[in-house]
Amino acid sequence: MGKSHTIATYFIVANNLGNFGVVILIVIFCTLCQKRTTILKWNMRRLKLKTQSIIKFHKKNRKKKTKEFNPKSKVWKEFDRYKDENGVQRCKSYLAKHSGGQKQLAFQYGDENKLSFWKFDQNESHKALAHLLVVDELPFRFVEGVGFMYYNSVIQPLFKVPCSSTSTTDVYQLFVDEKEKICDFIKNNVGRICLTTNTWTSKQQLCYMCLTTHFIDNEWKLKKKVLCFSSQESHREVDIGKMVEKCLMEWEIENVFTISVDNASANDVAIDFLKKSFQKSNKCLLNGKWMHIRCVVHILNLVVQDGIKKVDKAVEIVRWAVKWIRQSPSRIHKFTKFAKVANPDITKHLKRDVPTRWNSTYHMLEIGQAYEKTFERYDLEEFDFRYEIENAGLSIPSSSDWGRVRNVCHFLKPFHDVTLRISGTLYVTSNTCIEDIYSFCTLLDDAISDSSLSDIALAMKIKFDKYFGNIEKMNLLLYFALILDSMNKVKYLVVLLDDRYGEKGVEAKKKYIMDSMYELYNDYIRIHSPNSTSSIAESTTSSSILGKRQNPDFMTPNPPLRNKLREKMKTNIVESIRELEKYLQESVEDDSEMFNILDWWKVNSPRFPILSLMTRDVFAIPVSTVASKSVLALVGEFWISLGVL
Repeated sequence: MGKSHTIATYFIVANNLGNFGVVILIVIFCTLCQKRTTILKWNMRRLKLKTQSIIKFHKKNRKKKTKEFNPKSKVWKEFDRYKDENGVQRCKSYLAKHSGGQKQLAFQYGDENKLSFWKFDQNESHKALAHLLVVDELPFRFVEGVGFMYYNSVIQPLFKVPCSSTSTTDVYQLFVDEKEKICDFIKNNVGRICLTTNTWTSKQQLCYMCLTTHFIDNEWKLKKKVLCFSSQESHREVDIGKMVEKCLMEWEIENVFTISVDNASANDVAIDFLKKSFQKSNKCLLNGKWMHIRCVVHILNLVVQDGIKKVDKAVEIVRWAVKWIRQSPSRIHKFTKFAKVANPDITKHLKRDVPTRWNSTYHMLEIGQAYEKTFERYDLEEFDFRYEIENAGLSIPSSSDWGRVRNVCHFLKPFHDVTLRISGTLYVTSNTCIEDIYSFCTLLDDAISDSSLSDIALAMKIKFDKYFGNIEKMNLLLYFALILDSMNKVKYLVVLLDDRYGEKGVEAKKKYIMDSMYELYNDYIRIHSPNSTSSIAESTTSSSILGKRQNPDFMTPNPPLRNKLREKMKTNIVESIRELEKYLQESVEDDSEMFNILDWWKVNSPRFPILSLMTRDVFAIPVSTVASKSVLALVGEFWISLGVL
């Protein structure tokens, strides 16, 4: 016989215990915890207490029922809901994004229109602090400053500011991480690498070298990366070559296309050393025939310097006058005061030049000639000015001197503008270099017939023809870049050659350039075509390793499908050769300021798979070493600010 309770059910059981007779027992069975308790019947008080304790225990520990999830928002209709282990309704779409800890909404860096989730992270904060030290060129002890410590305690008390030693480690780790990213980025790039290098000697007679890489990535964007800035034993020819080779081995770079260097004999020997090293690789194009690129900006500097020497007197007078005024703050103040009266519309400041850099001399003359009236007023007000300049064996700049300076500045302005354009590193410069060179040639020829500029132009023309007078002495990759510009092609090449050499010399020059271009293109087919000779050689080598397949006893007749495949492979090679012909036969694109040559090739690269690889490499060529020089100049300025130099 059993009786029910809310939680417990008890049964009365009669049990025969032998000599003790029949004993009545009560068995309590808990329906929740599935436990049994047996007590004697005559202990009814114990039965009541036991039952009440069981009920009290389960009432205390029972779980509350979760409320039924009844969404009122229509947004929940777009999500798939599910119940987690606690019976709570959740969204499956949000489950993958969910992580521990509470996040906050914050605007993304660099874009105040985008919101993102943000959560404080100690490691990320360390990386951000290392980035701050590098980008803003701050010393490592900056993190231990009282002001920064207080600022951090207000803006983010959770961040534990590291010491200077830890910051040094974080900065080095940042360098390692960025280097790995760049290394992977270069490896995944299908194009070749173009290099620029330059050397520098500090006042402590320490030698440094900078190596910069230029390439066009898979998205047809021109990239520039600094691979190396380090000290070396000397600037000897072999040392430069070995340093470049060591850096390339460290970065695991083999597919070098060109190296742009200054016009120095040491660089010529270094390039020859690197050519021999690269020729061991099957990826070297034509054994490095056109690997050496001479810096056009450096050559223009040599050309213009020879011309400026012919106006040395006028230049020296202006140089001395500018130098004398800028030697004293009081003189500068007086000159500025007189300029407000004599030349109120001019706000530029006088600049001293560096005699070995013609562009700085151009800036000095260009600004100085605008202050002609101010110099005259300064001569009237300041007696020491005339006295000092006459003691130096010179004279006050006369109107004829200023006229000479203006004439020279007007003549040199195209050289200055082109120098700025070809010194760029964020856009293609190789496709317009030949056009600029030929325009200089025309400009010099016209200036020779001008009596006021003939002596300057003649001196410049002699130096100019030394480097650009003979096509055979020039790097033909610059001509290829001109042709691969879809707004030029061969038609514009013929126009330039005809203007320079006349009708009789056009065909011979054109044939020489086009034959060389086909020679380079055929080498690209050899390397990149899946049906190239190198691929056949590799298959032959692998077959010889197998041994049995070369044994006539085991050779079987070629099946018909194999013959068809080989015929198709020959056809594909012919089609690859015809890519260049197809490109040259198509019409020239319209000349427009909005035209982007890299975007054009990005769109048309599927039509010219092999030719586009060649174009990608040719357009990546930097025609100047300004990229490496700018890094050296930046480091020099930084050391000067620290008092090292």
